[in-house]
Amino acid sequence: MAFRKKYEQILPYEPDLLIVPECEHPDKFKNKFYNDVLWIGDNKNKGLAVFSFNDFEFAIHESYCESYRYVLPVKVHKDREINLIAVWSQNNKEDPRRRYIGEVWQSLNFYKTMFKSPTIVAGDFNWNVIWDSEHPKYPLHGTLTDVINLLNQFEISSMYHALTKVKFGTERSYTIFQEK
Repeated sequence: MAFRKKYEQILPYEPDLLIVPECEHPDKFKNKFYNDVLWIGDNKNKGLAVFSFNDFEFAIHESYCESYRYVLPVKVHKDREINLIAVWSQNNKEDPRRRYIGEVWQSLNFYKTMFKSPTIVAGDFNWNVIWDSEHPKYPLHGTLTDVINLLNQFEISSMYHALTKVKFGTERSYTIFQEK
């Protein structure tokens, strides 16, 4: 959290878009370091933010469904339009089968018509395929393996895994960076 204290570290990489789970409301930032921002959350200290840079424009996709609160479909435009699905999976206390990757699985199935156009899915899935086998104890609506297979049907794949040629669940390096 406290992205407002850390954002300057990523700016030298000149991002076009940033998906920031657990991000405080943009009102808490002293400087406007971005072109635009979309933010959703119930707590001004912790929500899901999507920041744009380099003249990228965006808006929440018309298909956004409040039932999938922190899986945010976005229309992104610069030279052409693409879809972005920003993810921050969480524990769903009302429906334990929709916790974490179960929520992602259900939401991606809901939004899959977006996959007919170029689409990026990015964010914090809070899951690893090594936990898929544990789900019979706490059954979920879908596993990360199910999510991967769904996305592969639409030729959407993990850039990290494609570039490193590492299989899901056998990652040798971190896929996230957390500054303390």
